[in-house]
Amino acid sequence: MFKWIVGGLATFFSIRYLSRLQRASTNITSRIRVSIHKVNLTGIELTAAVQIQNPNPVTLKLQHPFVKILFKDKLLGSSTIENTIIEIPENSQKDFDLRIQSAGWLTLIQVLGTKVVSDIRSGAPIELKIQTQIITRVNGLPHEQFDNIILKL
Repeated sequence: MFKWIVGGLATFFSIRYLSRLQRASTNITSRIRVSIHKVNLTGIELTAAVQIQNPNPVTLKLQHPFVKILFKDKLLGSSTIENTIIEIPENSQKDFDLRIQSAGWLTLIQVLGTKVVSDIRSGAPIELKIQTQIITRVNGLPHEQFDNIILKL
């Protein structure tokens, strides 16, 4: 009889802990800022400042974020993939600075058009409405977030 009580309590607390982790992984928020780092012969190098916030009373294990930059659902560039696990303590945040290499001038011309690419190369002021996608895993559960932002040069 004692084994059944202990087993029932262990199951109850395990389910409670796992449901808290799942709820916590859906409560995280992320913010991203993208800027043009440099323009070179191979394309555009962007920088992305990603801030992931954990407003939960539970420490979360987070896989290093992967960022994709899209323009009208076409890929402009992406960050490198890192297979590292980072812990975010309860009620805190973590900042990541990522480099994003674009696909190259030929692809940029096909995606953005010749006028926008020539404005980028000449340094003329432009505003691009881009979409960012942050992909990560929180406590083993996949997490994606899309944001629409304006990239200014």
